[in-house]
Amino acid sequence: MKRNKILIISLTVLLLILIGWGVILYKIYDIKGKSDFYGHSFEREAPEFTLTDQNGSKVSLSDFKGKLVLLFFGYTHCPDICPVTMSTLNSMVDQLGEDKDEVQVLFITIDPERDDQEALRNYVPYFNESFIGLTGTPEEIELVAKSFGAFYMKEESDSTSGYLMGHTSSIYLIDPNGMIILRYPQAKMDPEEIAKDVKRIL
Repeated sequence: MKRNKILIISLTVLLLILIGWGVILYKIYDIKGKSDFYGHSFEREAPEFTLTDQNGSKVSLSDFKGKLVLLFFGYTHCPDICPVTMSTLNSMVDQLGEDKDEVQVLFITIDPERDDQEALRNYVPYFNESFIGLTGTPEEIELVAKSFGAFYMKEESDSTSGYLMGHTSSIYLIDPNGMIILRYPQAKMDPEEIAKDVKRIL
């Protein structure tokens, strides 16, 4: 009986210790992993892809392994969301100081019919010379967008620029290990707060 009592007490103490450590580890994970970030948690491996940049070179996501990547799907004829988002990304990069060399912004067109290399060359560097614009065949673009869970569709319009494109307008943040860990919807476009997230991850 005495031995059983000692065993029960020992197991109880061990259980309490494990619970205590569990709470501590949870709090550490929560602070470093989720609740403190400005962006929405979005944890999954970033799908690999290869597209063509504004200079005609083939570019793969894996080319930027070791850097933090901010990826955005848009198009050059976009009248509002895309230029606003690109300006936000430029302001964010300006706030990074020396860390900006550890970050790469990728703009993937969802309108390859109009956004050839020349169109991207005239559009993307306007916001920042370091940004890379990517295009490809309609099939290539569709495959990449689907792999990221991004949506887009052509919308007829009376606009002088022709049709418009309805599309997902989030920024995806991919860490140096190739994991998508944060997503910024249009409601989360404060460049200062995004820069804070980037600095914490770097």
